[in-house]
Amino acid sequence: MNYPLLALDAAPGRGSAVLLLADGKLFAAESEGDRSHSRTLVPMLEGLLNQAGLGWPDLRMLALGIGPGSFTGLRIAAATFAGINTPLTLPLLSISSLAVTAAQAGSDKKLWVLEDARAGEVFVGHYQSCRAITDDRCISWSALQEEEPASYVSILTPPLSLQGWQRLERPIARTEALARVIRKALRDVQPDDLPRYVQPAYLQISQAERNLK
Repeated sequence: MNYPLLALDAAPGRGSAVLLLADGKLFAAESEGDRSHSRTLVPMLEGLLNQAGLGWPDLRMLALGIGPGSFTGLRIAAATFAGINTPLTLPLLSISSLAVTAAQAGSDKKLWVLEDARAGEVFVGHYQSCRAITDDRCISWSALQEEEPASYVSILTPPLSLQGWQRLERPIARTEALARVIRKALRDVQPDDLPRYVQPAYLQISQAERNLK
């Protein structure tokens, strides 16, 4: 039994959380931003449980957006779920945060996710119907110019003009998109095979590491 399932994604900076129940009901919440994650994520998650009349022991699975994205958001979200799951030892499903952004477009066609990774780099995902066509990666903006222009979706506005590329709208709320990606991913996994802890997919070194080099 996969439900009740509690999910969290803080890769874009703002935290998005959903509580999925077996009857299809969805409880959702979003935080203000990544600066207060350490103080707000757990109360936000507890608020979802309270709305559903549930407690931590009622959960059957967790899902975490592992990035790529904000270093701060990813670190705090991963640490939060590690602390929560230490006594619960629930199966933990890893979700690409770029897949969630792709799902926000509400399209079944092939599309790219392009998110500014700063330092002249871009996080790149290629998706169709919530499924990855290629692995998420981090490349330079100049390397992206070698790809054939296509439709893309992003949260942040690209820092340069992408000649020939078409930016799509994101009409689907991020919490609803997160739920869609999770439901589709659950079709391909066995809960007993999932880990209890996961590492964020940073895909690039941090600014602190750059400074050391």
